Amino acid sequence: MVLETDSARELGPRGGGVLLRTVRVRARELALLFSAAVALTLVAFRATGVDLQRAALRAYAPAGTALSTDPLVSLAVELQTAMLVGVFATGAVLLWHTREEVRPHGARTGRLYLLSAGLFVVGVALGAALVVPALLELLKFGVLRSGFVPAYRPYWLAEVALFLPVAVGVALSLPTLMVALVGDGVVSSTVLHRDWGFALLGVLAYASVYSPPDSVTFVVYGGVLLGGYVAGLVVLTFG
Repeated sequence: MVLETDSARELGPRGGGVLLRTVRVRARELALLFSAAVALTLVAFRATGVDLQRAALRAYAPAGTALSTDPLVSLAVELQTAMLVGVFATGAVLLWHTREEVRPHGARTGRLYLLSAGLFVVGVALGAALVVPALLELLKFGVLRSGFVPAYRPYWLAEVALFLPVAVGVALSLPTLMVALVGDGVVSSTVLHRDWGFALLGVLAYASVYSPPDSVTFVVYGGVLLGGYVAGLVVLTFG
């Protein structure tokens, strides 16, 4: 069993735990940070001329496939990416302030957070190199059906190529992150087991916003993220 601190930390509205208290106290700061991260990311895309949609098509579309890009679609993908950057930046700052509040267990949990970040990067790389090509091959040969004939549509392909690897990275890093959060006393193992519905809500939100509008990719996104959360619960229970 993973070592926990004495104080119980709540995730949901019932709780008065340190995480929700930090959110309430620093709500304006976190909102400004999120807005600034989104704006700066969009400005960076405009300044550099990076086209994520075109990059995804070049990386994964079959050789010789001609797929036109749409400026509005490219803008939508950039906005989705900027929002994701904002969420990660805000979450990192929130975690920093919360750890200061609970006086964490020093180097031990610090190393766990670094390991979690490293696993996230590894997961993104594995998702881009293995998971996305595997899904595209399954769709190509008709093994998976989702209410439409599998096709390399630009927007569909861009969303899968960019955001499925992120889901894999999050799933791979979740067990270590959950152990670190419990070790710091940010949240208790009991709460993570009991309030799994909040995690499910987050999974559904990510899959709804970042997966293409078809049932197969929605299930794949959700299954990957839920798998990471369940793995974290297993580690907390038997680790």
